[in-house]
Amino acid sequence: MLDIKLRLDKIVSAIEDKKGMDIKVYPMEGKTPFYDYSILCTGSSKRNISAIVDAVKDNLDVVKSVEGLEDSEWVLIDGEDIIVNVFTKEAREYYELDGFYGEI
Repeated sequence: MLDIKLRLDKIVSAIEDKKGMDIKVYPMEGKTPFYDYSILCTGSSKRNISAIVDAVKDNLDVVKSVEGLEDSEWVLIDGEDIIVNVFTKEAREYYELDGFYGEI
């Protein structure tokens, strides 16, 4: 398994390659027992979100589950120690997870 920094860089690069926007990486080590990092990004359309999700899955060592792909408003990819949230612009503004992670 690659070092966590390299793994994060691979995921962020995959998101950038698929034109994901407003990418944020939040370190969560010691703040939650469930994962070490949370990545948030925004897709421009449902098709774009689907492409981002596929690219992220290809670059994760482990994919435990993918939730929300049917609606593609907010897709959560559980990569065990890294979770990735891919939003539409409207869903990201509505759920305000950036504010939540910024306060932790």
